[in-house]
Amino acid sequence: MLFAIARRDKPGMAEKRVELLGAHAEYQKGFMDRITFGGGLVADGTDVENFVYGPDGIREVTGNILILDVPNRADAEAFHANDPYTLGGIFELAIIEPFLQRVPPITSE
Repeated sequence: MLFAIARRDKPGMAEKRVELLGAHAEYQKGFMDRITFGGGLVADGTDVENFVYGPDGIREVTGNILILDVPNRADAEAFHANDPYTLGGIFELAIIEPFLQRVPPITSE
């Protein structure tokens, strides 16, 4: 089942995000087979065409959105709860809801 997870950072969390980047990236590696889609929300004016995923670029990230394919809500909530970014207290808002993909259409073959 697909779940959307949308998270927004508290103001002033850029340095904390940099500090937790390695642990967050390592944590997500264990879920790559279940992350259908994901990426960062970025500050207005961020050059997304030339974005570099690392300490300098990550300062421009203000949150993230993921589509996670897991059996149930409890698994989606556990994914969020155990993320080093969550444990580090950087988020001011987290929305976790079942997701119905409509675009692009899913076709059965």
